[in-house]
Amino acid sequence: MTAANTQHPATTDRGIVCGPARSAPLSVPPCPDGYVALEWLEHAPGFVACLAGPDFVFVHANDAYKRLVGRADLVGLPFDVALPDVAAQGVMPLLKSAMATGERLVQSARPVRLASPDGGTQLRYVDFVAQPIPHGGAQGGTALLILGSDVTMETVSQRDLEFSLTHDVVTGLPNHALFRDRLEHALRRAARAQHPLQVAALRPDQVKRVNALVGRKGGERILHEIARRIERAAGPEATVASDKGDKFLILLDGGQQPQAAATIQDIVRAVAEPLDHADQAVYVTCSVGAAAFPLSGQTADGLLLAADRALARAKEAGAGVVRWDDTPPDGADVERLRLGFALREALADGKLHVHYQPRVDLVTGAITAVEASVHWDRDGENVAPATLTGIADECGLSGDLGNWVLRTACTHAALWRAQGLTAVRVAVNLTAHQFTMCDLEQSIAAALAESGLAADGLDLGLTENLLMGDMERAVACLQALRNLGIRLCLAGFGTGYSSLANLQRLPLDVLKIDGSFLTRVPDDEGAAAVVNAIVTMGHSLGMRVVADGVEREPQCEFLSRHMCDEVQGGYVAPPLPLDAMTAMLQAGAGLAPRLLRFNRTQPTLLLVDDEPSILSSLRRLLRGDGYRILTANSGSEGLQILAENVVDVIVSDQRMPEMTGVEFLRKVRQSYPDTVRIVLSGFTELQTVTDAVNAGAIYKFLTKPWDDEQLRSHIQEAVAYSAMANENRLLALQVRTANQKLAAVNRQLETVLARQQSEIERGEISLDIVHEALDNVPVPVLASDDLGIVVLANRAAQGMFAGRGPLLGGDVRQLFPDLPDRMARGVGFSFDYEQDGKRFAASVQPMGSGSQSRGWLIAVTLAA
Repeated sequence: MTAANTQHPATTDRGIVCGPARSAPLSVPPCPDGYVALEWLEHAPGFVACLAGPDFVFVHANDAYKRLVGRADLVGLPFDVALPDVAAQGVMPLLKSAMATGERLVQSARPVRLASPDGGTQLRYVDFVAQPIPHGGAQGGTALLILGSDVTMETVSQRDLEFSLTHDVVTGLPNHALFRDRLEHALRRAARAQHPLQVAALRPDQVKRVNALVGRKGGERILHEIARRIERAAGPEATVASDKGDKFLILLDGGQQPQAAATIQDIVRAVAEPLDHADQAVYVTCSVGAAAFPLSGQTADGLLLAADRALARAKEAGAGVVRWDDTPPDGADVERLRLGFALREALADGKLHVHYQPRVDLVTGAITAVEASVHWDRDGENVAPATLTGIADECGLSGDLGNWVLRTACTHAALWRAQGLTAVRVAVNLTAHQFTMCDLEQSIAAALAESGLAADGLDLGLTENLLMGDMERAVACLQALRNLGIRLCLAGFGTGYSSLANLQRLPLDVLKIDGSFLTRVPDDEGAAAVVNAIVTMGHSLGMRVVADGVEREPQCEFLSRHMCDEVQGGYVAPPLPLDAMTAMLQAGAGLAPRLLRFNRTQPTLLLVDDEPSILSSLRRLLRGDGYRILTANSGSEGLQILAENVVDVIVSDQRMPEMTGVEFLRKVRQSYPDTVRIVLSGFTELQTVTDAVNAGAIYKFLTKPWDDEQLRSHIQEAVAYSAMANENRLLALQVRTANQKLAAVNRQLETVLARQQSEIERGEISLDIVHEALDNVPVPVLASDDLGIVVLANRAAQGMFAGRGPLLGGDVRQLFPDLPDRMARGVGFSFDYEQDGKRFAASVQPMGSGSQSRGWLIAVTLAA
């Protein structure tokens, strides 16, 4: 090592040794006893440097050290002269302290900025030990031996790993784990100081479409820019994190909610600014859900869940919407979570049951189908099917539960058919998860095969929302199911988002009216008109129409009169367990004949009078005429009877309490226009009669006291008039029914024709492929019909027989004279053929063994 007067060491064949140099006869401190050559240090695995004297002069540096510091001429120069930039980074005080005290200096992953090959600087991390070398009994040392290694790669990798565990790789923002940790600390501070705190969940809108436009790399660049914009708009005091790819979390600590709301609006506006991509501007909006402490929750889980709830509401409202959670924290979410766990166990343990609700035909009155629904009796309390379905969606059981219901219902339907109940179909509603499965057709076919149920015994119900996502896939999927023989039903019609154009494209068989449309039928004219329009539209599309949610007889009677095909609901029967449903099917239960579409029932009279004696007299008079007679003491009581019964003729008094006979019949005309209305009154003032006739409320106005025969005659005439109107109505219904059946047949024909056209197109494509393949075969190939006329010649054959004239349409024997005049059908053979001095082998194969084609295929090859 070099002393303070820059004495250089002498070099021998053993390396560097201490001692006076021949060219510098200056005195130097003697080397420590036993200090010998350091040749082996040149080959050390790390870097080595030796510094001597109080000026820390380099007396040795191996190649690894020189490469590290980027300088080769170190020996003989003081440390602060050779490496001034390194000396200025706090290294010199450490070396001087080690030299003075004689204590070893150890540094791990010390950052040092060194010169880089391009003329700049680079940050490196080094581990090194500076070992003082003492001389004699002097305190401290007279030299330092520095041993170390470059650990830049290991240090950077470790720091990158630590960063990736707490940050998002694409945006560089803290990830969910780090955000949650900071949120929990902020919540503890907020609870102690009683100051507000807000959490927001932000998600860009239309991310998939934007990524499809700009590509994956472009999408990552846009996401990175959005992150920077959120950070700038949120301010330095906010914490912004990335969660699950395209979702961001924002922690606003300390400000009141109006201030936080203003900040969130600034973020929304910043994100909406145009983004540059290639040669076009890209616009991205975002939806935000926000929650405040302590209103929406007092824990990190509670606040994050509340923000997600608000974000879901914002997404439903449209793009660029901000929603604040306004749901007070309670145990409902936790209870639903527990219910989800219990449902999973119940499904695994076989504690769920399938119930069936019958669907009745309004023409025959018989049960035509039963709709399956899952029921769960949990601790003696029945969980509502709607709640059960919602929980299954939340906990990811929707697909498993739907498949279980499908298999179970198919098994029960197969049992009913084995018992002779062959006319009953089972209806199963598909879940959203089932419909999105790529193997839906295979899973349904497997359920049918496993149960032994024929495909025509299954109805599949789908909601509008399931079908409106990918219309092309929905049409193809439904057509494949329909081709199996399964009948398809659009359930809950009118509550979704489908258009009539899409409805016309879908291969559906049944249209089910949602029960919400029937609550005010038949009393409300508007609701009745909507239901009637849906029935007419369904029939015009060739579909059967089913009304769901029928709870009262007037609803059923209205639907029967207005051409609805089937009804389902509490009026027919509630959902029943398997045994009860089996008993109902075996008993042949159905609707009363009076509710059927083409009913010809006993004529019914309704007598309305506030005097009981008058009612008794009329009943005695008309009792023998074969009428079904109903009585009421007031107009309101009469309206109640009409709501529960089908009435042909009404005979009403004029002077009654609450409402007059004309007022009563005017209301009857509005709700039951097909009834024949007669006023029987002892008061015959002209104004009353005129008003009633002008309003069209009455058929006839009769006076008291009455002549028995004359009254009976008038009532018989009214009954005949009602019967004629009923016959006309039945005739009109029969015509509409025939038209409906014709529309259904036309729809089926369109489906068959479309399928046949598709098969023809596929066949033509296949034929084109075969022709092109044969044309490109390098071997001459010809085909002839069974008469020997050439119908096909590929390119190689055209070249081989060039100059022979057109090949197609010619006789194959002109090309091959050795062919026999008659070739045995179904027998192939070979023969030799010579042309232009070359010998060929021709192979003749008959066609038609696997198809309806006839003739011969001839392939020609050079003879061996």
